[in-house]
Amino acid sequence: MKQTMNTIMKLVVLLGIGSIQAFAEPFAEGPYLGQTPPGSTAQVFAPGLICDTGPQQWESWGTFSADGKVFLYQRETSFYLTENTDVGWTTPTRVSLNGELVWPLCLSPDGNSIYYSNGNLMRTDRTIDGWTTPTNLGPPLSSSAKEWGFSLAADNSIYFCSTREGGYGWLDLWYAPFVDNTWPRAINISSLNTSHLDAHPGIALDESFMVFHSNRPGSLGTDLYLSLHKPDGSWTPARNLGPGINSPKHQLGPYISPDNKYLFFTRCNGSNPYTDTADIYWVELKTYLPDPNGLMANQTNKRNLLKGD
Repeated sequence: MKQTMNTIMKLVVLLGIGSIQAFAEPFAEGPYLGQTPPGSTAQVFAPGLICDTGPQQWESWGTFSADGKVFLYQRETSFYLTENTDVGWTTPTRVSLNGELVWPLCLSPDGNSIYYSNGNLMRTDRTIDGWTTPTNLGPPLSSSAKEWGFSLAADNSIYFCSTREGGYGWLDLWYAPFVDNTWPRAINISSLNTSHLDAHPGIALDESFMVFHSNRPGSLGTDLYLSLHKPDGSWTPARNLGPGINSPKHQLGPYISPDNKYLFFTRCNGSNPYTDTADIYWVELKTYLPDPNGLMANQTNKRNLLKGD
C-alpha cells in the first residue's frame, strides 16, 4: 500500500510539473522574437526583451541562424542564445567561453557553431553536452595581424576585416571562400577599401550584397555603407545608407537577416565605441536595395568566378 501511494504521489508531482511547463509563458513568440517589423528608419530591436536601453548596458552583434530559429547576441562580455521552439522562444542562456574577452561574434548559418574574434578568428561548436572548447581557425583566417568583425555566407565563406599586410588602411575588408571544407585563401576586397577604416562586412546569406561600417569622408560618425555583388564577382561603389540608419554616433557590426529583409547593427550611445553603452538596432532594407529578389540572377557564375572554379 505504501509503495502504491508513493507511486501515486510521484505521478501527481510529475503531472504538476508538466502542467506548470504547459502553462508557462514563453520568453517570446513569433518570427524575430515577435517584434513588430521596423520601417526605413532604424529602431531598437526588442526593447525591454533583448535590449535593456538603460544607461549601463551594452547589447551588440545580434545575429540569426539561416532558418531564423536561433538568435545570438552579446551583452557586456557574455554571449546569450535563444531558440524558437514549438512553444515559443526560450529564455536566453549564457554561452561560456572560458572567460575570454571577445569583440564581435557571429552565428553559423546552421545555428550549431559560434564564431568570434579575440584578435584571431575562433569557433566553438554545439554538442549534446554543451559547447566545445574554442579553437583557432588557423591560416589564412588567423595571421600575425589582427582579424576582427566578420560574417558568414550560406556556404560558410567568411567575410572579415583585418590589419594584415596587402591592405589600404588600418582595417580592410577581406573574403575567404569555403572550398573542400576549408578556407584555402584570403582575398582583399580592394575595390571597397580606402585609406580609412573599413570594417565588419555583413554579408547576405546568398552573397548578393554587403553592409560594412566605415569612417571614410562623408560619414557622420562611423557609418554603415552598402555594396551590391554583381554577377561577374565585382562590387558596386559603396553607398552611405543615410540618416535613416546612420547617426553622429557609431554604427557598428552589421548583419543581414536570413530573408534579406532587415539589417541588424549595433549603435553606441556615445562618442566612444569601445567604452560606451550600446543597443542592437534593426531596419527594413527594401528602400535601400534596388530589387532584393533579383540581385543574384547569375549567382552560380559569380561564385565560380570568385572561387576560381
